[in-house]
Amino acid sequence: MASNYGSDQEMERALREHFEAEAEDLRAPLSLWESIGGRMDLQPTRHPVTQVRRKILGALKQNWFPMMATGGAVAVAASAVFLASRATQDEFSMPEAIAAAAPAAVATAAPAAAAPAATAAPARAMPAATPAARVVIKEVPVEKVITQEVVVEKSVERPVQAEAARRAPPAAATAAPQAAAAQRVATPALARPPATTFQDYTRQPFVATAEDAVSTFSLDTDRTSYQLALSWLQEGYEIEPDSVRAEEWINAFDYGFELPADDWGFAITSDVAMHPLDGSKHLVRIGFQAAEVADDRPLNVTLVLDASGSMGDGNRVDIARSAAEAIRQSLRPQDRLAVVHFTEGVIHELTVEHTSPDASAVQRSIQRLAPHGSTNVQAGLNQGVRLADRIRQERPEAYNYVILMSDGVANVDATNPFAILESAYDRNALNPLRLITIGVGINNYNDVLLEQLAQHGNGWYRYLDNAGQARSTFSRDNWLALSTPFADQTRAQVTWDPDLVRSWRIIGYENRVTSDQSFAEDRKEFAEIPSGAATTVFYEIELHDRALERAGQEVILANVELRWVVAETGQSRSQRTEVSGRLDTGLSASGDPLLEFGAIVALSADRYGGLYDGDYVAEISRDLTELEDRLQSLHGSLGGLGAYQDFRFMLEHMAERARAQAPPAAPTGYSR
Repeated sequence: MASNYGSDQEMERALREHFEAEAEDLRAPLSLWESIGGRMDLQPTRHPVTQVRRKILGALKQNWFPMMATGGAVAVAASAVFLASRATQDEFSMPEAIAAAAPAAVATAAPAAAAPAATAAPARAMPAATPAARVVIKEVPVEKVITQEVVVEKSVERPVQAEAARRAPPAAATAAPQAAAAQRVATPALARPPATTFQDYTRQPFVATAEDAVSTFSLDTDRTSYQLALSWLQEGYEIEPDSVRAEEWINAFDYGFELPADDWGFAITSDVAMHPLDGSKHLVRIGFQAAEVADDRPLNVTLVLDASGSMGDGNRVDIARSAAEAIRQSLRPQDRLAVVHFTEGVIHELTVEHTSPDASAVQRSIQRLAPHGSTNVQAGLNQGVRLADRIRQERPEAYNYVILMSDGVANVDATNPFAILESAYDRNALNPLRLITIGVGINNYNDVLLEQLAQHGNGWYRYLDNAGQARSTFSRDNWLALSTPFADQTRAQVTWDPDLVRSWRIIGYENRVTSDQSFAEDRKEFAEIPSGAATTVFYEIELHDRALERAGQEVILANVELRWVVAETGQSRSQRTEVSGRLDTGLSASGDPLLEFGAIVALSADRYGGLYDGDYVAEISRDLTELEDRLQSLHGSLGGLGAYQDFRFMLEHMAERARAQAPPAAPTGYSR
C-alpha cells in the first residue's frame, strides 16, 4: 500500500517554518496555554472527554494552526469543549465526545473564519503570499488501469467563500420556476471553491470516416458534473470549465423516451437535425431507454461512512447522516444493512455487521457519525468489501451494494482510485459488489476519486447538496429503482456510413470512449444501468454532398449496436438498430422541444468545457450567446419546468463569463 505520510511531514514542516517567520505575532503566549491547561486539570479525570480536550488544546498549540492561536479563539474553543463535557454526567466514548464537541466548535469557528482578518496574516493554515493551485490530472485511457500523474499548476489566487449558509434542495423537473429562482444567489460569481480536484479532459475531435467510421463508448447515467456546477453557482461560485463532463449534463434531464415494448432490452431511438450553430453540419441524437423491471431479490447493503475531519466543513455530516438514514428506511425486511465508519483507520466500535435495517445498533451507528482525524478511504472500503463479501456468501441470492459517502479527500495510505480498487478488488463477476459513491461538500472536494471509484467499481456516482436532496434521492421509490440493476457492462458502438458521412465527433464521453476492440469484452468499467434509466448521446457530423442531395428523404446514416450483461442471470445480450432521419429538419421544426433543449445543453457544456483554450474564446462566446437566445425561445413550451429554469440560470452565467474573457472586437474603421 502506498503511503502519503512522508509528504504530509514535509508539508507540516514547511508550514511550521513559514509561520514561525511570518506569523509570530499570532502565537498565543505560553501563559495562556498554561492557564487553560491548569483549568482543565481541575476537571474530574474520570471523564474520557478530558483526553479529547487535551488533544484539541495540543493541536491549537501547534505553530501551523495560527488562525485559532489567538487568545479569543482559543478561549472559545476551550469553552466549547468544556461545556460539551459538562452537558452530561455519563461516561463518553471517544466518538461520542467528539460528536458532542463538534457542533459548538463549528458554530464558533465559522463566523471567525468568515470575518475579515485583523492583520494581513492568512485566515487558513497556508502561506498568504502563495497563489492557490489548480489541480489538473492528466487523462488516462479507460482501458489503462494505471496510477494517474498529478500536475499542480500555479494560477491566480482564488477567493474563499464560507460553506456554512446552505441552500434549499434543487428544484425537481416539475417544480414551479419561482421555486427554482428563489434558490439563486444574487452575489457576484467568484472563482472555483478551493481544493477541488477534477480531471482535465481533452475534447473529442472530429474523426474522418475514411480513417475510422466506428465510435465505441460506455453508457453513462451519472449526472454529478451538472449537479456540482448548479450548486457552485447557487453558492456564488463560477463554473470551472475543467469540471464539465458534457455527458453528465446531457443525462441530467428527462427527454421523455418511450419505454421498450417488453422488459427484454432497451428502446433505442435516433433523431437527426440541422446544426443550430453551423449550417454545414448536422446533429444526431441517440437515446437508450432501459426497461422498467420489478425485481424482489433481497439486497445486501454496506454503508461506508467518511468520519474524517474534512467532513466537518459545512453540513457534510448532516447530509451523509440523512442519506444513510433514508437508505435504511427504504430497505425492506428481507434486506440486510451494515455500517462502517473510517478516519485514518476503521472505527471498529461503530462497525455494525449485516443485520436487519431496523436494528437499533444500525440506527445508533448512523447517528453517531462525527468528523475527526485523517481520511483513509482504502481502509474504509477494504472493511466494507470484507463485510459485503461475507454476507454475499451467506446470501448468494441477493444483490450487493457498497455505498461510500465522502468528500473524496483521501490523504492516508492509497489515494489513487485504481490503487484503492486494487486492494479492494472483487473477482466475482457473476454476482458482483456494486460500488456507489455519494459525494458531499463544496470546498475541499475530490471529484476524480469518487467518479473513478464508481466507474471502475461497477456502480454509479451521485452528488448531494443538502439533507433534503439526500432524503429525496433515496426515497423508497427512487431507491427501489436505483438498486434494481437492469444491465451490467453496458456499451454501445456506432458505425457510420462512410459514403454519406464525411466526419463525426461525439459530444462528451471523454472518459467513456474506449477502443473498438474492447466492445466484444465484458468489462467492469462499462456502465451499470438501473431499471428504467436512460442514456443520451449527441454527435456532430459532416455529410458528403451525395447525402445532402437526399435532404428531403429519410436517410440511414449509421448502425448502432448495444451490448450488456443481464444483471439477474449474467447472460450477455446485444441489440441493433439503424440511425436515420431527414436531413432538412431544423431543431425548432422537429416538433420536440426536449430534443432542442437537449441539443442546447449538449453544445453549451461542450463549448464551455473548452473555455480555457485561448484560441477559441471568441468563437465559444459567440456560440454560447446564440445558444442562450435559442434557450429563451423554448420558454413558452418548457418555462414551467424547474429543470429549464435552473439550466437557463446556468447558461446566463456561462455566456456572460465567456463574453468577459473574449477579446475585444477588431476595429472596422467606420465612425460610430
